[in-house]
Amino acid sequence: MTNASTSASNDTVTVLHTNDVHGRMVEDDRNGVIGDALLSGIVNDSRSKGTTLVFDSGDSFQGLPISNSSKGEDMASVMNAVGFDAMTVGNHEFDFGLDQLRRLSKQINFPIITSNVYVDGVRLFQPSTIVDKTPGVDGDEVVVIGVTTPETATKTHPRNIPGVSFTDPITEVKAVVDQVESNARAEGKEYKTYVVLSHLGIDTTTPVEWRGSTLAEALSNYAPLKGKRVLVLDGHSHTLHTATYGDNVTYNQTGSYLNNVGRVVYNSDRVLSHGVISHDEAKKNYQVNPTVKAMIDDIQAKYKADSSKVVIENSPVKLSGDRMDVRVRETNLGNVVADALLDYGQSAFTHKSNLAVTMVVVFVKQLPKTNQSLKVISLPFFHLVTQLLKFK
Repeated sequence: MTNASTSASNDTVTVLHTNDVHGRMVEDDRNGVIGDALLSGIVNDSRSKGTTLVFDSGDSFQGLPISNSSKGEDMASVMNAVGFDAMTVGNHEFDFGLDQLRRLSKQINFPIITSNVYVDGVRLFQPSTIVDKTPGVDGDEVVVIGVTTPETATKTHPRNIPGVSFTDPITEVKAVVDQVESNARAEGKEYKTYVVLSHLGIDTTTPVEWRGSTLAEALSNYAPLKGKRVLVLDGHSHTLHTATYGDNVTYNQTGSYLNNVGRVVYNSDRVLSHGVISHDEAKKNYQVNPTVKAMIDDIQAKYKADSSKVVIENSPVKLSGDRMDVRVRETNLGNVVADALLDYGQSAFTHKSNLAVTMVVVFVKQLPKTNQSLKVISLPFFHLVTQLLKFK
């Protein structure tokens, strides 16, 4: 999915970007996952042809058991190998706790930035960074600003964000632009390109003022950015979407789970194309980076070995998780899951959970042709309640 045409001009810059990868480091053709070994191949191919910037818009470290088992540290190592230039903070970056996020920020060898996340009144990370691929050459530097959804306050467990607050995205991004422009004037510089790594999304359930599309529109009308190129590389809503705002703002989001790689190409005059490299296009046109593949293979082997360890040998209790059991009757495994969910909801939340639901089983049966209405046949009420709901 692309717009406009590409150019062979030697001042062309390619921006590759990801969002909401959620631990999908392993290629998975069945689910359309490109994986990081092939992503690295795409990056290397692009860099061999010209200036290439690589960014991530958050929710990378957490998502699958293979990434969660190391609390994101293996994912961070893979991202280092791919060669990202910067990333912003997604709400799920907090899922392993604030201290672990700080550790991950030191493990990655590229900046993690966000302008509107504060801990006890102090910014958690730097709000922006400047990427300069050609030191000594003025005018081609790229200002990169990060911003995180305030929905994080309710979309990670409260115990993960002690003392953390989230301020208004648009206000903060504009303030950073003002500061960067002020510094540039003082140093006799001019920045022509801004990239905003936003984890805001465009869900209709998100307050309008917190959406990435609202940010993009606001920046298109912001006087200090007139005549400059602005890319808003968004995430959070898992949406495949590209758009333009005004005459200077390009919005791009890749969907999720590394099903696509975002690509924006521009030169000194204009944005030449914006859209994504799909899974099928990636498989057809690019080669896996064998070094990164070997790294991921090692991570996968270690994860499989660790997850195959026998915790209790010859357990006297069999946890019944068979599909034919859990779909039609109460099971001890279903009870364990419901109890765990209920227990999770007792800590740190403003309102403690009163119940936990693990499964709803409802059968719909069409009656004979003489009566075409639908009849809902549910499990006996007491049986259903004991299976689904665990009350304190």
